[in-house]
Amino acid sequence: MMQGSDGFRLVVRRGPQPNQVYELNKDVITVGRDITNDIVINDPEVSRHHMRFTRGAGGFTLEDLGSTNGTFINGQRLTGAKPLNPGDLIGLGETVTMAYEAAAAPARSPAELAEQLPPAASSPYAPSAAPAQPRPQPAPPPYTYAQQQPTEYEQPPQVPAGYGEYDPYAAREFEQRNTMRWVLIGCVALLLFCCCATTVGLVIIDQACLWDQIPILSNILNALGFYSAC
Repeated sequence: MMQGSDGFRLVVRRGPQPNQVYELNKDVITVGRDITNDIVINDPEVSRHHMRFTRGAGGFTLEDLGSTNGTFINGQRLTGAKPLNPGDLIGLGETVTMAYEAAAAPARSPAELAEQLPPAASSPYAPSAAPAQPRPQPAPPPYTYAQQQPTEYEQPPQVPAGYGEYDPYAAREFEQRNTMRWVLIGCVALLLFCCCATTVGLVIIDQACLWDQIPILSNILNALGFYSAC
């Protein structure tokens, strides 16, 4: 602990030495893990040369010295130099927090400082959080007769697009396709019937040896060079 008082001080609120007080009684004060610093903080989150305080007209200005885990003021990471105000909370990484206070100001209770501390879920020095109290639930609105009415009549049922719509052009095209299909079926059936009838007739004529008794058929066979031998 540094001796004497020069207007401002640092109070460790979270870290390896809680409630440790460091008086800022020099124009330039360095903080880090190395023993050559003015204020030595032995914590793995603290760099060898972590940050520097410089006295100004109305107080001290804080500057980060390129630390690995960063310097934070009231939860915001410090970039460049920034003047400090009494009551600011200075964080070194995620495990060390110090309060910047005026030397004559009365020390605040841990409960008051806990409201300003940034969340540190993985910090080994973080105080245990009190269990959250459940919020009272608002009372439900009064039940009215309108709520008993069915809602299916409020809006017409949704019909899929195209369902139930009559398209005369589509119906006419369907009828034409249906007619052509029956015509083709009839032609095929007639052709099959003619082939079957012709085959049956030829078989009967051949079995009965009627080739010569049918004038047209006998002339055709004679012209082709076929002669019946019955």
